[in-house]
Amino acid sequence: MNGRRLIALLGAISVFALLTGCQTDDQSNTAGESSTQTVLDAETQTGTLQVGTPPIDAPPTEISTLAPFPNDTEIPSPNPRVDVTEIDVTEHDGFTRITYRFDGNGSVFWKTEYVSEAIRAGDSTVVDVGSRSILQVDLMGVQSDSSLNSVSHEGENITRIDSAARNSAILQSFVGTVDIHPAYTVSKSDSPSQLMIDIPTADS
Repeated sequence: MNGRRLIALLGAISVFALLTGCQTDDQSNTAGESSTQTVLDAETQTGTLQVGTPPIDAPPTEISTLAPFPNDTEIPSPNPRVDVTEIDVTEHDGFTRITYRFDGNGSVFWKTEYVSEAIRAGDSTVVDVGSRSILQVDLMGVQSDSSLNSVSHEGENITRIDSAARNSAILQSFVGTVDIHPAYTVSKSDSPSQLMIDIPTADS
């Protein structure tokens, strides 16, 4: 199950990188502005975020189709990699916001989906987030400090966030939600470079 999830992640990101111009829900944005896309229940979504300024001679952002990798194999990723500097949780009127902040220069590929179990891709550890649903967030093309690994947060609409590095290229988070498969929104900002996931208030 764990290997299939990882292969599916890489495949989805590959397709997205090749068909970025075909995405209709994600609005284009200029520096300093945000774009938002609404994500429906249990629907898998992928996206990309440009952090910093890409090299002038950099090739087009693209990930070729990858063959299956065993669990202990390093996975190719876009270079240079981007640093995940912070994972922040804030409470707002009607929703809880999870913010991933980035630094550096490069492209971050992300994927969000609801899963039945929180199984870390790196070591197959099953994580208990004590929730009614689990939203998995995968960030590819990033590196993170060990202080962000296995960090837990609690909020009004979420029970816990457990984050861990899959390897030196992927950061994986499991978000436990109070409600069952709440519709959530994903937004991104170029300046500052960050990805935000908003979990709505649980139905009473």
